[in-house]
Amino acid sequence: MTHLTISSSDSCHPNLMEEDPLEAEQEAWRKERMRVLEEWCEIELKGADALKMDVTHEPGSPTVAVAAETSLQDLYPLLIATSSNTVPQESGDDGAETEIKKPETSDNRSTFDRIIDVCLCRPVKAQMSPKAYTDKTLIMKLAQIPYDHENGTHWLLLSDYFNNVSRSLMTSSEYSNVTNPSRVGAHWVTVGFQSATPHTDFRGCGVLGLLQMHTFTQRVPTNILRAIVLLATTEPTDFPLAVVSINITSIILTQLQKGAFDGYGNENEGLYPFFSALHAASIARFCSIYKSQNCTLANTQTIFSEITRQLEKSPVSLLMLLNASNDELINTLL
Repeated sequence: MTHLTISSSDSCHPNLMEEDPLEAEQEAWRKERMRVLEEWCEIELKGADALKMDVTHEPGSPTVAVAAETSLQDLYPLLIATSSNTVPQESGDDGAETEIKKPETSDNRSTFDRIIDVCLCRPVKAQMSPKAYTDKTLIMKLAQIPYDHENGTHWLLLSDYFNNVSRSLMTSSEYSNVTNPSRVGAHWVTVGFQSATPHTDFRGCGVLGLLQMHTFTQRVPTNILRAIVLLATTEPTDFPLAVVSINITSIILTQLQKGAFDGYGNENEGLYPFFSALHAASIARFCSIYKSQNCTLANTQTIFSEITRQLEKSPVSLLMLLNASNDELINTLL
């Protein structure tokens, strides 16, 4: 399969924090994280159906790993739980591992300045709800956390992505005979990675790229997912779907950091559902252009530029691709 290089930018490279010189404190933090994880699993997983599988489960079970409706704030502690390369900074006296400052919700400008803004039609900076602001903060932090073999949730997301993509091209009887993938092997190339070791592709956007990739396979309708996977795996115009997904995560993350999505999201849902839906819609848009214009890998950067332009101009217009009543994507891909 032809390879596509993952784009990387300063905004997406893992910004690893300096190690605490006191090894005892690091070990104490790891033990505390494991204690919290075990407590969370025992209490939350029994009372909710958010996660369908134990976070330390190894390959072998056909159960879905993470439900589509799982909130980012529920997933975040699991995604950082056993990461040995990034130690969240503790702040305050309560031992909180992630400090999230509240967004500015009041307008401190003078009355004169506000009147001038209205008269001159100046854009007013969007005010984010606390939950949307929290989601934005967690999204950016996940982009700094590398894939960790010791983290069971990372593996669950990765193996579930493989299963979802594989299932899209199989009949139910065929899939019933398939076991979960091994961690290393050529089978990862068939689902869009650059090599037999898929974790190396996440260096661009950390586990955020993995989470978005997994969520994409859940958000897109089954018939559309099958068409996208078929397009990505049909030679000679095949392309690495997983790598394209990571590149698009990088593009959307850059827009998020610029504040382009601060006006979206609300206190009930936060910002992450919008962010992940935008990622799924952007992949659908990539595939729509790729097929309708008979593109090859040489055209991928041009398509990425077009998606960036659409994100800057009207991100909501991209979401319309996932609308059940919109026939554009169906007519193009099916």
